Amino acid sequence: MTRLRRPPQGYRKLRPHPWLFRQGLVATLAFLVPTFGVLYFLTVPDGPWPVVVATQVVASVAIVLACRSYFRVGVWIDRRGIAERGLLGRTTTMQTADVGSIVLVRTFEGGGAETVPQLFVCDHDGNQVIRLRGQFWSESDMRIVCDELDVTVTELNESVTPRELLERYPGLLYWFERRPVLAAALFSAAVLVVGSLLYFGLAAIGIT
Repeated sequence: MTRLRRPPQGYRKLRPHPWLFRQGLVATLAFLVPTFGVLYFLTVPDGPWPVVVATQVVASVAIVLACRSYFRVGVWIDRRGIAERGLLGRTTTMQTADVGSIVLVRTFEGGGAETVPQLFVCDHDGNQVIRLRGQFWSESDMRIVCDELDVTVTELNESVTPRELLERYPGLLYWFERRPVLAAALFSAAVLVVGSLLYFGLAAIGIT
């Protein structure tokens, strides 16, 4: 496994679901437009509206950068290997010889009856290196990966819960999936810290 700045040349590129971009952009605008509308209402003309303008500019730049990152996301596949570029720009590349196995499974989501496919490309120790989740990638793309890479593919016939998947293949899931209580505690603490900083920041510029 290697980390590269750019994906390999000559590989077939797979893209995530096209509706993800539209859905994310609509959700972002639905949050930011009324938020900044309220802030301008509270600060114009006698309040610290330049701070609101500066914040909006920063938010707009962040959105543009996020859109740019999204369109660079992809999985590149060839019989020689596979590469993945994530939203943060990091590219992970595996040669076919470094791939130990592939696991294709459907997992239950959110404690309900709905399932989504997931593909795990693992090293020779059984640890996940590249993961394609059904929320972002189509099952047909996962099949392409299985067909292109000449390695052992394990496909579970029955759908499983994340706990059952963890029991069978402990190296597949992320740390926060293996320790959901700790992850929830850290997330709650982060929300509290961000909320406190936002509240005191608005108070400091006279918006309460």
